[in-house]
Amino acid sequence: MAETELIETLDEFQDEYRKGIGSILEHRPSKQASIDNIRRYGDGAGDYNPLYRDAEYARNSRFGDITAPPTFLYAVTLGVIAGETGAIDRRRVSTRYLPVNYAGAEIEFIQPIWKDDTITAVETVGETQRKTSKRIGPINFNTGHVVFSNNRQETVATIRTLMARYQNTGGILEYDRTPKSDDGQSSRSIVEPADPLVWERTRRGGNTLYWEDVIEGEAIPTLKKGTYSVTELFLFTHGVLGTGRSTRAALNSEGSPDLGGGGRFDEEHAQKRRNMPGQFDFGPQRVCWLAQAVTDWMGDDGTLKKLSASIRHPNVVGDTNTIHGSVTRKFRTENQCLVEVSVENVNQSGLPTAFGTAIVELPARG
Repeated sequence: MAETELIETLDEFQDEYRKGIGSILEHRPSKQASIDNIRRYGDGAGDYNPLYRDAEYARNSRFGDITAPPTFLYAVTLGVIAGETGAIDRRRVSTRYLPVNYAGAEIEFIQPIWKDDTITAVETVGETQRKTSKRIGPINFNTGHVVFSNNRQETVATIRTLMARYQNTGGILEYDRTPKSDDGQSSRSIVEPADPLVWERTRRGGNTLYWEDVIEGEAIPTLKKGTYSVTELFLFTHGVLGTGRSTRAALNSEGSPDLGGGGRFDEEHAQKRRNMPGQFDFGPQRVCWLAQAVTDWMGDDGTLKKLSASIRHPNVVGDTNTIHGSVTRKFRTENQCLVEVSVENVNQSGLPTAFGTAIVELPARG
């Protein structure tokens, strides 16, 4: 497509995007929740909960069989196309002029994904809103509505995805990456490898957490994700998203010889096209981390009902990440005993780069 046909300004993009609001995309990604795919997801997200990968363990749980982690949805699709470009021909939108970043999601988990279910996603183009950032300037926040269904035509989950589209500044998005010690003073950066943390992680598991025993204000166990590395980026890209390769046309369009992870493996591309300090993560990767902190805390007998997540700052290779959380509310409905949990991902400087709110259903003693 001729370069003159590329959309070059945010105003033009917004006008074109609005024309497609309400459109249902033809793209219908699907994936089977086979044991291999579920384990690959766990490898990519760093979630080795035996409930999702050990057949014998799962048989002794309330499920009686392996289920997929709630955020296995991201192994089907990141659900970003509607929010990235709406119904616009994607060849007309290039990061040369208009970078895009994942800004967050509102997820409702409706029922479990059982082993060997085939999950299909349908995206609908949602609304768009213009805001202004001190760091970036004008931003279009575009929404995609994603419905996930199984092979029995049952809806298993929905996601409202938020994507941020902005004018390429030609510069790098700055944020606080200076390592801080416990007293808040600058310190030397210490690399904490992620692999041992995955194996050493402890969870509530089959030790039932009852609603009556939860205390508002109490902290949930910290989830250390270690120092973000190219290996972590690679594992999420290929373990969760798959191993698709780029066409020559795509490489030429994005001006990169290597678009692995949507250009995330190409440091120069990340800096010039995405205005990032270096190789960086997928926003949904941190959403998966936030969810894992909650599912590890609630145990096998809890049910994650909803998760609202916001991605506020980049996470680049070399950053060290820790998930903190606390119980903010407990309440009842007519048929459910529910707990609200706040979670946030904090980097080595103490800067929250992602945060969320989860709603969990817990069993009651009565």
